[in-house]
Amino acid sequence: MMAFGPGVDPCEECEKLLQPFLDRDLNEDERAEAQRHLDSCSYCAKRYRFEEELRRFVRQAAVEEMTPQLKEKLAELRTPLV
Repeated sequence: MMAFGPGVDPCEECEKLLQPFLDRDLNEDERAEAQRHLDSCSYCAKRYRFEEELRRFVRQAAVEEMTPQLKEKLAELRTPLV
């Protein structure tokens, strides 16, 4: 379990837990500790909301079929690998 104690940057520790928190891979104590920090730190809460929204966007984009026009535009943007 990560400690949010004295001499520890709580935002740095929260950042380490952010992806496992979103993945629901934390034990109860770690999740509660991260949630307490997110509830009290607007910076980390904003990062959490961004990551959560990004994941939602990626899930949505993965199931939507691209239009031929979008595929063409993306193909035009490709740069050759050297």
